[in-house]
Amino acid sequence: MLAALSVALLCGLIGFAVHFMWVVAIIVMALALGFVIADSRRNRIDIANQRDEGKDG
Repeated sequence: MLAALSVALLCGLIGFAVHFMWVVAIIVMALALGFVIADSRRNRIDIANQRDEGKDG
């Protein structure tokens, strides 16, 4: 009985750890996607600013 409960507890803890890692992975992917979008937006703004500087000069 104690062995079965121990195995069940161990499996539950492993399942919780795997679930927690999935949540962390989703959060990290969301942050990375946000950084990619912000970087591409900054690049477009830089290109527009360079065009405006070229027209003035």
